[in-house]
Amino acid sequence: MKSDFKKEILTCFGGAFLIMFMIGIYFVYLPWNMERLNITETQLGVSICAFGFANLFANQFGARIIVPKFGTSNTIILGTIIFSYLPMIISSVPNYFYFTLFFIPIGLGAGLIFPVLNSQIAIVEKKTKKILIPFTQACFSAGSLFGALSAAFFMKLIPDPRITFFIVGTIFLIYSVFFYFYGLDKKYEENQEVESFKLPKNNILIYGFLLMMNFATLGIIIDWSPVWLTKDLGAPLFMGGLIIIFFNCGEIFARVAASKLINKFGDIAVGSYFSIVSCTILFLSILTSNLYIILFGIIVFGFGTANFVAVVLRKAISETNESISLTVSNLLTLGFAGFIFGPAIVGYLAELISLTFNMYLLSVIWAFNGIILFYLINYKK
Repeated sequence: MKSDFKKEILTCFGGAFLIMFMIGIYFVYLPWNMERLNITETQLGVSICAFGFANLFANQFGARIIVPKFGTSNTIILGTIIFSYLPMIISSVPNYFYFTLFFIPIGLGAGLIFPVLNSQIAIVEKKTKKILIPFTQACFSAGSLFGALSAAFFMKLIPDPRITFFIVGTIFLIYSVFFYFYGLDKKYEENQEVESFKLPKNNILIYGFLLMMNFATLGIIIDWSPVWLTKDLGAPLFMGGLIIIFFNCGEIFARVAASKLINKFGDIAVGSYFSIVSCTILFLSILTSNLYIILFGIIVFGFGTANFVAVVLRKAISETNESISLTVSNLLTLGFAGFIFGPAIVGYLAELISLTFNMYLLSVIWAFNGIILFYLINYKK
């Protein structure tokens, strides 16, 4: 057995960074794409809903069919190849129909990358006895942050967004070659028997519900904050990524320090207390309608909620005797189910009430998640 998995760990971290780097760029361009195609908030919610259905299918199909036959590394490579040039295509489509249509294959690609990447790092975490899942989440945040920062740079330097997405898509393909050589060897994975479909156990269902509520509303920050900032708060387009930037700064700091935070304060504090307090601060900051105070609230919110998903994954994996790949897939399938109903509801509420109302809703729901996680951890004790 290997004494360490440094190359595999670094490869996973790189993959986490790149996938969110692309998404961070894309969503800063979202207001431009909506204006170009005259898309309403409700229509965008339907498009993201199509993404959610495709993601849901790919999660289960990947874990039950592709991973057992080809391994986690090859599954991630397949998802990367599918995903690479789709943002470029979506930025080129002539109307809303094709805009929504191409959200389906991008959902398939993401569905093969996100859960399997988390599965691979969870396998390595189990073998090395190191806390790695939060740091992987930090790489997701770093990718989103640098994507949002780069988008502002690309907007000024490259007039055609399709060129930007072509360049990043090509980097994706190059990265897949690295994953082929340095991804986790199949012999080091858990025993991946093909299992017939069955409902997850009760504890996985509950943890999955928390992820579902998290993912259903995550788009309020990732998808809608550029629109909120430019439409409701009147910021110029090139500043559309500010909320994402400040949110990710808080997330990255908390996730890089996650190992020390968990060892010092424990899962219940990092996953629950931090979430409740930071959500309260965000709610109060939005009440002021002051951009600078809101940005402070956002960075605190990013820090406090950063390790919620990682704590949920760690606790669920420790409480099941099923394979890591299937457990993570079931959790993220339930989680990504939030993309089926969440974006449509968020889009409808944005149009019916306001995007600001959705920001209040986000802080309330994530605080509720923290309270439920507090109960679950104490119940298990």
